[in-house]
Amino acid sequence: MRGRFLTSASSANGMPDFGMPEIAFAGRSNVGKSSLLGEILRQPKLVRTSRTPGRTQLLNVFSLDDELALVDLPGYGYAKLSKKQRACLDIMVTGYLKERVGLLGVVQLLDARRERVSEADRAIAEMVVGSSRRLLLVITKSDLIPKNQRIQQSRRIEKDLGVPVRTAILCSARTGEGRDELVRAMRELAAI
Repeated sequence: MRGRFLTSASSANGMPDFGMPEIAFAGRSNVGKSSLLGEILRQPKLVRTSRTPGRTQLLNVFSLDDELALVDLPGYGYAKLSKKQRACLDIMVTGYLKERVGLLGVVQLLDARRERVSEADRAIAEMVVGSSRRLLLVITKSDLIPKNQRIQQSRRIEKDLGVPVRTAILCSARTGEGRDELVRAMRELAAI
């Protein structure tokens, strides 16, 4: 597997056609999108991560084996940003999700430790499904909850989000759990 950085853009209009299927990664600001992307690409340092939520403020695009374009979206929740900055990011992300022609699907990440699915989580899932794109649900940080609670937590999140049972993929960027399953699911989505 070979990953590489392609570009950053502030809007869908500013992105070229990459000549390969696009899959976006969406989730709350501290859900671990950048860490999981680094694990998927097998190059953690290629994707910028931060302990401060809300650092990703552009559409950052990476290539996986020159077959898939993976787009790291700014996290929703946007911790420590002004209302104006949040509004600009909302417009950018919504515009990308609704208008990007090459976008096949969205990997939506939810933190395994969260007790409740947020309204923002539901809104993103509804927007993706409403725009006739595939939604892949990934539950991150699975290594931080006891093994005997993972399936139960996964089913609760699936139910709360309104997605089919047994479709969520449990992942951990730290341990690599779920990485190969997610890559397979993305390749199937893109029919590669």
